[in-house]
Amino acid sequence: MLALFAMTTMAAALASLPILIKQILESTFIDKDPSLMQTAVLAMIALFIIRGIASYLSIFTVNKATGKLGIDLRLDFFNKLLTLPVSQYSHLNKNNEINTLISNIHQITQTTPRYITIITQDSLAIIGLIICTLYLNQEFSLLLLLVTSFVVLVTQMTHSHLNRPDQESLLASKNLIQHLSQSIAHHRKIRIDGGQMYESQRLGKISETIYHAEMQQAIVKAIAVPAGQIITALILTAVIYMVALQVITGALNLHEVGALISVVLLLILPIQRIAGLPKQLAHDQKIIETIFSFLDQASEHDTGIISIPHVSGKFVFEQVRFCSDIHATPILNHINFTIKPGEVTVFTGYTAEEKNALINLILHLQQPASGRILLDDHPLADIQLNNLHANIAMLTEDDYLLDEKIAGNIAYGTMRCANEAKITTAAHASHAMEFIRHMPEGLQTQIGKTDTTINKQQFRQLAIARALVKNAPILILDEIPTHEESNPGNLLSALEKLMQNRTTLIFNQHIPQLKKIDRIVVLENGCITESLKEPNNFQAKKEKQAISN
Repeated sequence: MLALFAMTTMAAALASLPILIKQILESTFIDKDPSLMQTAVLAMIALFIIRGIASYLSIFTVNKATGKLGIDLRLDFFNKLLTLPVSQYSHLNKNNEINTLISNIHQITQTTPRYITIITQDSLAIIGLIICTLYLNQEFSLLLLLVTSFVVLVTQMTHSHLNRPDQESLLASKNLIQHLSQSIAHHRKIRIDGGQMYESQRLGKISETIYHAEMQQAIVKAIAVPAGQIITALILTAVIYMVALQVITGALNLHEVGALISVVLLLILPIQRIAGLPKQLAHDQKIIETIFSFLDQASEHDTGIISIPHVSGKFVFEQVRFCSDIHATPILNHINFTIKPGEVTVFTGYTAEEKNALINLILHLQQPASGRILLDDHPLADIQLNNLHANIAMLTEDDYLLDEKIAGNIAYGTMRCANEAKITTAAHASHAMEFIRHMPEGLQTQIGKTDTTINKQQFRQLAIARALVKNAPILILDEIPTHEESNPGNLLSALEKLMQNRTTLIFNQHIPQLKKIDRIVVLENGCITESLKEPNNFQAKKEKQAISN
């Protein structure tokens, strides 16, 4: 409402300007009264001040409203992005669609205030100036308004026609690029067969086609521009002639003519902006359609009907087969094994694609093409996602800051309610307190954006502390540190504490030096080739193969 009031005030101030101009001209040339002229000038200055204040309020309130619209759009975008099926992420990253969508949202929030201003403020200004013109001279006002509108529309249509891209020229340019690309791609064949001259002639003919298309466009421009100027000049000449006749016959006075001319000049810009609005809206319509097309995508659907607050950690894979949309061959094929509660299982020999597919299946972020996975004898698809994820903790190699504070990185997400004592206990158990105690503000130290940074090992210690706070019965370790890494002692000790009494799934190409490993599962070509319960025998077998090779 404040923005509408401010825009109405601006329109009223603009519509009052010709009346003040009339008063100034009348007091100067007819009444010759300096006091009246000074009063009119002061009133005009006050009018500009009022208009300036109203303009500030209008710009501020409109941009504030559209800024909130931008926040809402970005939040909707982020929420949709976080709830999309996992299969959509590779497509978004590959096509750089995320950057495009964020850029589109920014562009819409920047252009929306301008559109609101044009539609509301300029419409009110035109209505106000029309009322002002009727007040000044009812007989001549309609003619001036029609002529002004007609001249502006002719100019707008001329520019719109001339700026329209020529289809023939675009097709010829596209053809030229295509042939150039072919010539570059097959340069060896062209040179061997001596086809340079032929290719040059063929590309020259395409260039001539572009030249002829550009010349046709230039001829149209050469005719349209002078024609538009002549029509405009004739109309203006006719109006000036009619005004001169009205002045000679006494139907119009000098001050009325000056006021009407000021009305015409003030009308030109608002009419031009409104006339150009459809073209701008047509351009932004595609951007808006792209944004809402993304927001209308189906979010990940939770099919779970079973609520299990706490699980024991038994996994059963029954002939699990998984295919992605990209690959024709299955990524995982006939995965069939059982993991008992509290068992430590190491997966090795896999490709990155196989590992990610298996982890996504366990987290129920993707569905198997056939077969099924059971958790505590319940089909994974029947367990509610929030229950499933609450029972799983995961450590990955590419850990990053989840919060700006150390405490926020340990008690993250659903663990925000954890008290400081619980966070401190987890930090001690993960050996993270060894570096936290040296931080300027301890657990409340801001990291990442300031000079306070942490190294990769400290990242992992925070991740272990986070898993300890979550205290989930199932643990997934994705590429944990091996014996070859520097100073892994504290990390392995913290991992041993974390793994106690938990079903642990370890994905690592090298067998880690842990006290307890119950089984080693070898994944090759999407299948389980070996499932051994004697880790030492497996390591000896690998060393034997390496020596023989």
